[in-house]
Amino acid sequence: MLMTKLAETQLWQRNLASLIRSGLFQRAETSELHGLHTVIGVYGDGTHSAPLAKYADFRRASDAANLANTLAKVGQPIEAN
Repeated sequence: MLMTKLAETQLWQRNLASLIRSGLFQRAETSELHGLHTVIGVYGDGTHSAPLAKYADFRRASDAANLANTLAKVGQPIEAN
């Protein structure tokens, strides 16, 4: 179970890093899909990415979106996370 959670976390972080590096990423938002709280990326043209992460708890999704927005604003190297 722990390895599954670790793999899922790493996967969404890799997807987020790729999205930020693309230069198209504007911000992250939370949404709801099939009863789960999701983190989605919003591109510069207003379109949305596929869900980057899914959580049962809204607070976890909100924290993840806030972290993504902080990384995108600050312009830190993604590897610093």
